[in-house]
Amino acid sequence: MNGFILLTLSAFVAEGVVGSNLLSLIEGDSVTLKSDVTKQGRDKMLWYFNDTLIALINGDPSKSCVYDGEGGIFRGILEVDFETGSLTITNIRPEHTGRFEANFIRSKSSGTSQSLNRNGKCDSTKVIKKMINIGDTVKTFSVTISESYNVEKKQEWEKNSVLSSGLVAGICVGAGVGVVLLVAAAVLGVIYYRYKSSKMEDIEKNKFEQLLNVPV
Repeated sequence: MNGFILLTLSAFVAEGVVGSNLLSLIEGDSVTLKSDVTKQGRDKMLWYFNDTLIALINGDPSKSCVYDGEGGIFRGILEVDFETGSLTITNIRPEHTGRFEANFIRSKSSGTSQSLNRNGKCDSTKVIKKMINIGDTVKTFSVTISESYNVEKKQEWEKNSVLSSGLVAGICVGAGVGVVLLVAAAVLGVIYYRYKSSKMEDIEKNKFEQLLNVPV
């Protein structure tokens, strides 16, 4: 049974015992991958990323190991649950996009499982490729990681938006003031024109009256 889950903080997937899951995560998320099998004390759980071993979970934590993966992309961000066999990835990043697979080995296969980490020493830098299935594949996860939205970019965008809004408002206010000044100037021009026209009429009237008063 397939399931699609969009997560922003963490994912806890619970599907059938055998299945494949699609997970879409955001950079910086923390995700827990669960195999959904009942693990007994001596059972083993192997976690692979793109066929590279990243976690070996034995019943004895001292004989367990988490690996950095190719290029050290998982260094310091893997956590395991020794009781359930689940794998947690903290601060997930785009380079973790790929296929995660859980292989389960029951204690009855002890002859095979003992050879996985017989000396009990964990070399986290070792890169171990999956050659064959030495257990049952109980769960696969196809994970895609999207880049997180940068908070600083968001704040800068909001700041620029405020500045742009203020600039637009200033332009609008300036334009409004300009219109008012133009209207006022036009009104004053009309008043002055009428005043000047009235004065000219008075002058012409006086001249006409003077002409009328000139004796013939």
